[in-house]
Amino acid sequence: MNTPILAGRNLVREYATGGRRGPAFRAVDDVTLEVGASETLAVVGESGSGKSSTARLLARLDEPTSGTIELDGEDVTSAPPARLRTFRRTVQVVFQDPYSSLNPRHDVEKIITAPLRYQGLSPRKGGTQICKELMERVGLNPDHSTRYPHQFSGGQAQRIGIARALAVNPKVVICDEAVSALDVSVQAQVIDLLRDLQRDLGLSYVFIAHDLAVVRRLADRVAVMSGGRVVEQGSRDQVFDAPREEYTRALLAAVPRINPEWERRRREWTPPEGQD
Repeated sequence: MNTPILAGRNLVREYATGGRRGPAFRAVDDVTLEVGASETLAVVGESGSGKSSTARLLARLDEPTSGTIELDGEDVTSAPPARLRTFRRTVQVVFQDPYSSLNPRHDVEKIITAPLRYQGLSPRKGGTQICKELMERVGLNPDHSTRYPHQFSGGQAQRIGIARALAVNPKVVICDEAVSALDVSVQAQVIDLLRDLQRDLGLSYVFIAHDLAVVRRLADRVAVMSGGRVVEQGSRDQVFDAPREEYTRALLAAVPRINPEWERRRREWTPPEGQD
C-alpha cells in the first residue's frame, strides 16, 4: 500500500474504573490500522472486542491514551482546532442507529446541510439544492426534504445519515455498524449504495461490523479484533479462506450456513400444478 489516507498507529484507549486510583480498563490495546484510497477496511469482532472504540479514535470523536492518528501521512493526534475542522471535513462517520444520530427536531434539509454550516462553507448552490441533490444520490425523494426523521423508515433514515456524511465531500467514511440495525433486505440495498458511492466518488471506508456475511461482500481487507487488540489482519480472501488464528476460525464457524443439499433441492423444486 502507498501512503494510507487514514491510519491509526499503536492506539491505546484506557478508561478509569473503580475511582481515580483504580485500575484502568484498556478498551483499545496497541492497535495499528491503515486504509488506502478507495479501499474498504472492515474491522470485525464480537461485542466488546474494541472495534467501535477504535472507530471513535480514528474519527477523532475520542482521544487516544497513546498512539497517533495520521491523515495523508500527517500526524493529527494533537491537531489545533482549525486543523481538526479540516480533518472532520475529510473524515465523516455514519452511525449504527440512524434515529438516534439524527436530530428529531430538524427537518432533512437542516440535517443534511449541518456539516456545511459547521465548516463555515458557503457553496455556490443554496442549501436546498445541495440537499435535494444529495437525497437523490442516496436514493431518497428530494421532495421530502422538509420531512422529519420519524417520517422515514430505518433504511431511509440511514440514507439521510449517509447523505449528511457526503455533504462536505469527504475522502473517508467510517461506518460504525451502519447496517446492523436494518432488515436483511434493506441491508443489501444500503450495501449496494455504499459500493456505488465508492465507485463514483472514490471513497475509502472503515467498516465496523460483526456480520461477516456483510463484510465478505464489501471489504477489501479485514482486521479481526478481540480483547481490544488486532489478532489477525489481511486481505478479505486470506482472512475468510485461510485464517491463521483460532479466534478468527471460531468467528467464521459461527456464521450460519445453508445446507448445500437443501438449497439445491429448493432451487430444483417445482410446485404442484395449480399452486404458487
